[in-house]
Amino acid sequence: MPTGYESTPHGEKAVSAEDVELAELRAAKARERAARAGLSAARSFEESAVQHERVAKTQDWTVQQGVPEVDMHRASAIKHRQAAAEDRKLAERKRRESAADLASPASASD
Repeated sequence: MPTGYESTPHGEKAVSAEDVELAELRAAKARERAARAGLSAARSFEESAVQHERVAKTQDWTVQQGVPEVDMHRASAIKHRQAAAEDRKLAERKRRESAADLASPASASD
């Protein structure tokens, strides 16, 4: 059973407290970068939702103009509104996750 005083096996390098601290700092910075990337992804999902809504409104306007194939335009508007709702849901989830990651003490960097 190890006692904590064994020498490191041949070929392995001992890890110092400084090495551990540096690794923890790097990990914290990586978590922060990942959280910020998540916030960026949330913004992209929101922008996508806005574009889907814009297309849906255009389809609605097209139907109001009396064009042929009204059902196709209405179906398209419905699909775009569904996609917008899904994008908003994804954006909110990503924003919550990222905000929690940024607020956690493990991601705090000095």
